[in-house]
Amino acid sequence: MKIPLIVSLIFSSFVVAPIPVVAQETIPEGPAPAGKPWEPAWGYWQGAPTAWQPTHWGFVKKAQAGGVDILFLGDSITKGWSGAGKEVWEQNYAPLKALNVGIGGDTTRQTLWRLDHKAMEGIQPRVVVLMIGVNNIFTNTGTDEEIVRGIEATVKKIQALSPSSKVLLLGVLPVGNEAQAARIRSINAMAAKLAGPGVTFLDMGAQFSDTAGKVDTTLYTPDLVHLAAPGYSRWSETMRPALEEVLK
Repeated sequence: MKIPLIVSLIFSSFVVAPIPVVAQETIPEGPAPAGKPWEPAWGYWQGAPTAWQPTHWGFVKKAQAGGVDILFLGDSITKGWSGAGKEVWEQNYAPLKALNVGIGGDTTRQTLWRLDHKAMEGIQPRVVVLMIGVNNIFTNTGTDEEIVRGIEATVKKIQALSPSSKVLLLGVLPVGNEAQAARIRSINAMAAKLAGPGVTFLDMGAQFSDTAGKVDTTLYTPDLVHLAAPGYSRWSETMRPALEEVLK
């Protein structure tokens, strides 16, 4: 039986549009070529060579679901909000519609690559909380000045992708190795100059150090790089006033 035109038109108005599929770029196997801190590069985990990209694309899907007011972007220190910092996160940041997309091992190069590959697609967060750079030191990816240039490129990329978003740029946290800690202090001093319209810089280093200027071991795991649960409580306590001010 031939369906009347008007019925056919009504039926067609109820056809459900297909759900968008996240396009995943095929990239060569193995680590990305060496480059400067402001040059994007995909990530690679030696012990799990096929795992970094699915981790990134999984976060892309979470971002595309929307409803994100605060985006936490960074490396394993930020990723730890889903581990040692989970309880503090659930109490303080989940209610604020925050999404944590930190990936372990990332340098400024991987962060830039991720931003170029849909990390913020579909969202315009009110605030992006960014802490990145320590893995540049660990992997010898750039001088202090070059690392700051990579951080600056990351901030500018965030602003280009979401002009309405404010950036809360956090200084790199202290670590137990004194030579590396000295570099962190140098990087943070230069990164502080990136503060300006839409960008707030916060150096939390003093709150993670003892009276002798060494890292407060009660806040760290035994490697004196990653944070234990008390470290995430300290992070929250230290950052929260600045975050609330930026959210106004």
